[in-house]
Amino acid sequence: MRTDKILIVTDDGPSSAKAIQYGFNLARDLGAKVLLLCVIEPAMTIGDPDAGLFPDDVLINLIAKTKDFLSRMKIKYGTAVETEIMAPVGDIQTTIINTAVDWNASLIIAGTHGRTGLSRLFNGSVAESIINHSPVPVCVIPIKSSVVGS
Repeated sequence: MRTDKILIVTDDGPSSAKAIQYGFNLARDLGAKVLLLCVIEPAMTIGDPDAGLFPDDVLINLIAKTKDFLSRMKIKYGTAVETEIMAPVGDIQTTIINTAVDWNASLIIAGTHGRTGLSRLFNGSVAESIINHSPVPVCVIPIKSSVVGS
């Protein structure tokens, strides 16, 4: 099995940098292409019309900020790696799995915050959900770890 297309799943938080860096290092070592994906949850685009924040404007702004974040990560970590970026709106787990299938990914790389207890109960685990539903291998990078790929 050849790993030639790596889907790196991220959010726009600074803690995601470890998973992004690991994914790009692996892609560089393997000569693989990368799709850097950040899924925008629909609930984040509701806005507040009473405050002058209309849903369409919030969505446009959020997509622009997310693509800017992805572009910065591509520049910072993706040297010499063929990279696409995507910032679709949708259910996170479903969008990740569908994107992996549609893009024909060989591997998904995702970070995990390592939540436990009530935080995990209320916030869930995107990484665990991906592992349980993915048709392709998944590599989970613990965000709290100090080890990052070559």
